[in-house]
Amino acid sequence: MEKPGICTNQDGVESESELLDFHKSMEDCIASGATEISARFGPIEMVLGLPPLGEGDMSVVFLLKEIPDSLPADAGKLCVKVAKWHTICRECLIEELEMTQGFLDEGILVPRILYMDEGGRFAVKDFIEGETITSIYMRFASFPVRTQSMIIEGLEKFLSQLLCLFERKPESKVSISPNNIYLLTEGQRLRLPLQFVLIDPGPSRVKDYSGLSFDKYWNDLLPNRIAKYERTGYLQWIVPREVSEDEYAEAKEFEIFRDIGDDEVLSIMDIATTVEFDIGEIILKEGSIGESFYLILDGQVMVRKGDSAKSRWDIRLKSGSVLGEMGFLLRVPRSMTAAAASHCKLIEIPHDKFDDLLSRNLPLSYKLLRNISGILAERLYNLDLAYHKLLDSMP
Repeated sequence: MEKPGICTNQDGVESESELLDFHKSMEDCIASGATEISARFGPIEMVLGLPPLGEGDMSVVFLLKEIPDSLPADAGKLCVKVAKWHTICRECLIEELEMTQGFLDEGILVPRILYMDEGGRFAVKDFIEGETITSIYMRFASFPVRTQSMIIEGLEKFLSQLLCLFERKPESKVSISPNNIYLLTEGQRLRLPLQFVLIDPGPSRVKDYSGLSFDKYWNDLLPNRIAKYERTGYLQWIVPREVSEDEYAEAKEFEIFRDIGDDEVLSIMDIATTVEFDIGEIILKEGSIGESFYLILDGQVMVRKGDSAKSRWDIRLKSGSVLGEMGFLLRVPRSMTAAAASHCKLIEIPHDKFDDLLSRNLPLSYKLLRNISGILAERLYNLDLAYHKLLDSMP
């Protein structure tokens, strides 16, 4: 690995207020529904995607949407880890550079650091396409037996390699939580042969792994940790999963797939994921840009216009309904906010992967656009009827 570039700070001193201002701006942007934020640290200016990919005690990770001139144009998909404002957070990020190289030297796959800020404000890293062990564990029963065996064998070997390293070099200890170990994926499927990645090699030397075996990890630590994620509401956004056969069988009967063949619907489901929301969770926020649209599988979704005290959840959508299609097609801000009225299960179709279908000139993508246009036209027609009925009732 080539030595990462270093962004020097002319003063040699990092200001806590600089990072405080950034994180406050980030929170304001997320609250407003923005999908990106500009960040400038010293001479480096970046455009980061929102919401963040993940957040820990020490830092927040973002997708890098525009590669700075200081990085090679062919660097591939990257992310940016921005430290929180405390001195220890910046020190840990700087130390992560050495930790990363140490794991790579041991043959343990971790995201490379391509650029490190001298003050520890941020680091530019490889973006890893993968699925957390949390997600793998939760849908383990759905895998073929052969895949299950490969997952168990591979994870046991990877975990043993880490535990042996920690015993030999205690200074290399990091978190081995199920959210810190990924399996590489291609699209929506596991990459073969299976490859495990330690996603965050930040130091965590206070961890005590003495007496930890793979059996304890798989049978005790994982279910206990996942139960904690469920209690804290942390689980939903980290565990999208592939659309199951039963969900596909249900969805293909929806009006949006009228006159579209079963194999064509399956092609669309291959780019989709199933996501779940608990009652009250926001699914779409008014004013945000439509990056995906949704099909409601189970539960009810409530929709409202505006965010004032007078705003009411007057519209209810049920199974089979389409959600967020206008913002998705037109790439305009969402016109309404949608939230789960009950526990909901939805199929999410992302804009970038749908664009890939369009670029291949496949008939199914145009059939789907035709059906979405029909749904929109029907809604506009009903709004027009309601408008004229209101006019007729006026004196």
